[in-house]
Amino acid sequence: MLSLKSLAETLREPGPWCTVHAEVSTGTVATHEATEVLANNVSRAVTEAGGSDADARAAEQLQWAAIGEPGPVSRFVLIRNGQVVVNELLPGAPGRPVVEVGPIPDLLPLAEVQNTDVEYLLVQAERADAEIGRYRASARSALGSEELHGETENLTKVPLGGYSQGKYQHRTEEVWRRNGADVAAEVNRLVEEGGVQLVVLAGDERARLMVQEALSERAAGLAQAVDMNSSAPGADQERFAEEVDAVVAETAGRRAQDALTRVADGIGRSSAGGWAETVNALREARVGTLVLCPEAIQGKSLLALGAEPWIAESEDGAVGAPPLGEADAAAALLRAAVLTNADTVLVPSGALDGGSAAAALLRW
Repeated sequence: MLSLKSLAETLREPGPWCTVHAEVSTGTVATHEATEVLANNVSRAVTEAGGSDADARAAEQLQWAAIGEPGPVSRFVLIRNGQVVVNELLPGAPGRPVVEVGPIPDLLPLAEVQNTDVEYLLVQAERADAEIGRYRASARSALGSEELHGETENLTKVPLGGYSQGKYQHRTEEVWRRNGADVAAEVNRLVEEGGVQLVVLAGDERARLMVQEALSERAAGLAQAVDMNSSAPGADQERFAEEVDAVVAETAGRRAQDALTRVADGIGRSSAGGWAETVNALREARVGTLVLCPEAIQGKSLLALGAEPWIAESEDGAVGAPPLGEADAAAALLRAAVLTNADTVLVPSGALDGGSAAAALLRW
């Protein structure tokens, strides 16, 4: 899935922009029939929203149906000057279908998915071998995977007992420990490369513990265990997937709660609370993380600008930047956050003190 920050250069381009977010599942007769006429329906909606003939044709020519993809699934599309600039499949049905034309694109559908998206490693360790998969919660398959094969000597021999058994057990422990250290070293490397927000440890209990003990401080801080071995005979694969999904969902929820806690603890020092203070901090590129409540911001608008400071509450605040036009406030704030390299966390209504629509963790 596209990250918001990957769209920074795209967002510098002036509009008008067409934003479309529509369900494109084909798993049932009803959804299949709906997607067959979706191109015409979207094209007509683009025209009704004020889009150009070229934009309407681009929408009509697009392949909307997500054939072969398990539903529910939606498509997020940005069109500009008759060209499809972004065409991304997103998991889940849209909360509300979107067909809008405006001076800037509306990234809220993408932000909503990214808000619960977690990139993680799934480490399934056995005593001799291990598999490390890299996943993203919003993706339907692994981003990548690798298998590690360790030593097998002494792992399956059964000694008679006595002194020789003690030596055997010691050698076996050493083999397990070395194998676990090798797996941990690869996990540490992947974590250091960046992007990993969670490390899920599963598999044989003893092997899993050996890996965990050898993790670096940074990787260990991201690690959570699933007490199941999906490779064991008769293992319940569906339950295993549910256990992993639960750990991933917990991590996503904790990220939002951590941001709220840091905002509350840092008011007046390292965070901005309230609408005006947050808008000003974004204009000054001081925001490290924008905390936004889309529900509380409905009906508000901001002036989108074609250069820094990217947003203003009126033309008086444009300070020489070309005004692009009034835009939905959530869309304008998200765009400004991306253009100033800030992260974004979405929170539900009432999560911020006083029912505020926005807050921020500050860089300085």
